[in-house]
Amino acid sequence: MGVKKRYEVIATCYDKRGRIISKGTNSYTHTHPIQAMYAKRAGDDLKVYLHAEVLAIIKARGRSIHKIKVERYDRLGEPKNACPCRVCQLAIKEAGIKVIEYTI
Repeated sequence: MGVKKRYEVIATCYDKRGRIISKGTNSYTHTHPIQAMYAKRAGDDLKVYLHAEVLAIIKARGRSIHKIKVERYDRLGEPKNACPCRVCQLAIKEAGIKVIEYTI
């Protein structure tokens, strides 16, 4: 039996002009070496499944990201708190992203 998805988490990366560079969503089944590296460095080795923020940064493929917006919605489509975790905060900081917006 797979993990039951309680929330949809979406991260969108933007350039300085507000254009979308990339998007990512949480995965409850896929891992990635970059996600595992950030998890280990943040001291949370268990967070190996792809987080939306890390996936969006990976998909940006080295382009300059000015802003990342993180949104979380429950099964009913209601916005929920989407403050990035320690792992994602580290990835965002190392990507040089200055503006972080998230649902609260």
